[in-house]
Amino acid sequence: MLACRPMADWRGARELPAALGLAALLVVARSLVFVAYEHAYLDSDQAIVGLMAKHLSEGRAFPLYFYGQTYMLGVEAWLAAPWMLIAGPTVAALRLSLVLTNIAVAGLIVLLLHRGAGLRPFQALAAASFFVIAPPFTSAQLVEAQGGNVEPFLYVLLLWWLRHRPWALGAVFAIGVLNREFTLYALPVLIAWQVASRETAWTTYVRDLLVAAIAFVCAGELVEALLPMADLMGPGTRGQLVGGYAASQAVNLLERVRVEPADLAARLAALGGRHFPAMIGGTFVDGGFSGQGRGWMGMLLAAAGAAGVLRTAYLVRSRRGRADALAPAAAWYLLGIGMAAAAGYLLARPADAPVPRYFLLALFAPIGLTALWLAVEPARRVRQAVLAVACVWAAASAIDNARYAERFVAGAVPNPMRAVADALVAERIPVVRAPYWTAYELTFLTGERVRAASTDYVRITEYQELAERSRNPVPRLSDAPCPNGRAIATWYLCES
Repeated sequence: MLACRPMADWRGARELPAALGLAALLVVARSLVFVAYEHAYLDSDQAIVGLMAKHLSEGRAFPLYFYGQTYMLGVEAWLAAPWMLIAGPTVAALRLSLVLTNIAVAGLIVLLLHRGAGLRPFQALAAASFFVIAPPFTSAQLVEAQGGNVEPFLYVLLLWWLRHRPWALGAVFAIGVLNREFTLYALPVLIAWQVASRETAWTTYVRDLLVAAIAFVCAGELVEALLPMADLMGPGTRGQLVGGYAASQAVNLLERVRVEPADLAARLAALGGRHFPAMIGGTFVDGGFSGQGRGWMGMLLAAAGAAGVLRTAYLVRSRRGRADALAPAAAWYLLGIGMAAAAGYLLARPADAPVPRYFLLALFAPIGLTALWLAVEPARRVRQAVLAVACVWAAASAIDNARYAERFVAGAVPNPMRAVADALVAERIPVVRAPYWTAYELTFLTGERVRAASTDYVRITEYQELAERSRNPVPRLSDAPCPNGRAIATWYLCES
């Protein structure tokens, strides 16, 4: 009965809405610049997702996968399409759906750590701050319409909630893996949790795994059945992939993976010493017009992380039994996901070619470790110290976000592509040719009033056909002067 609930439960129940609301506000605060200013971290890859959403909202195409390939399910485009329908094909509409996904992830982390690790809601929020108020360059990747940067965070959280519902577990796992392969990190962690906790009887667990596998296959086959009806390279290409990348997701993974045991030490040093600290603000990163991170924060986090590992290991070993040590289940899960993401990146990617979005899920490692330490730590002053470090980190990250946004508000960051787009629209030039990294960004910014045919990698064949059918010479965009060309905004129109 409610009258019998402990006072702490009452206090936690009152805190939870406030913690969830504050988490949402902080996510909006770190993301707002990317919604309000279209040139804050936009490129042609993201524009492709925007064009997919536009075509879907207009009923002109059914984009099942990222245009030009048969992997990376177009979930972001589907989520953005309703906002495109309401607000039009803008960068703000594209990113609004991503901000909402970020809010959902932040709320789920707080809720998961409150209910699954026994933390007070504001303690859970402090642990979640590594995601909630991520530094600006990391925030940019979390709202980047790249096809699947933030979505794996959502999938792995949902998989924890659904671990006792095999049909839903298998279906969500299938969609997650088809969207972005990093969702796979959840599988070994969930199995390891079962081995460590014996949460479910093994006969029941094996049966549930088989059911989940059936659901996984069924969901995958359902997506595969939609392939003949999908427009794979833009409007009018139903079931056609001419010149695109037709390999499966598994083949794509094998082509990208670089397993070199002799290079593991260098990779570990690079990830632990440069790449991951840069992602969480533990070292200074110069972004040209703004920066993030600071060296002393890296030393503070390294010291806190080492102390956390040693202290939690001691406390877990000193607990009376397995159930007591594993009680903060959600914290263990998030820590496991973060470590799996880091390990996967170490095994697969060379040290000298960092791709931060490939190890974004490693953000769960400091979240899980902080939550675990808070959950098992009996000393009040130590818990307060842990919370203080988390708050100092969050404050430093908030300052970096504010400085980043201030540069855009002050007009210190130019938007040359917008100038080109407006100039072409004003001159009523319907078709141009341009390199890939210009073509689709330009096309999206003009709402397809100008369609740019790519001169290298092609993802939308409609624009290529328009250029080929044009009765007039199709000008070529160049960022350098050209013979018989003329300046337009900051670029040049060259003869085709």
